[in-house]
Amino acid sequence: MTSGNAPYVPGPAGTRIVAAGVDWDAVKVVRSFGLQALDRIAEPGAVVVDPSAAAPAVYFFVHPGTTEGWDVPQSTALSATNHVTLPPEDRVMPPGPYWLTSPAQGRLHTDTALLRAALEHVTGPRPVWNPRMEHFA
Repeated sequence: MTSGNAPYVPGPAGTRIVAAGVDWDAVKVVRSFGLQALDRIAEPGAVVVDPSAAAPAVYFFVHPGTTEGWDVPQSTALSATNHVTLPPEDRVMPPGPYWLTSPAQGRLHTDTALLRAALEHVTGPRPVWNPRMEHFA
């Protein structure tokens, strides 16, 4: 994925640190939820996996400005004041960030409404556990 109009800084090992909010907004999701959501989207756009040991994550790219007011649990919208580390165009496996779905395979943007629906499905609602003493008798 070229940086388009977004400013970027070259990073290590061919990566690029690219400003969000110009050519795309990104939605960062815990890897397990992101992969489950990806299975629910028929035509996803580009997806990056950051396998860092501290907090493995998946990044979905959506049209700029469409994440305003984003409130989906277990995910973070990245826009105008954020940056995302993008892997080299041909990196499709670790080490480092890699393309799970490359923009070279077709689409850059995932439909924001479809992504929201998929993430809401996989992240909640969760039942509230309210133990009662009779369960422990």
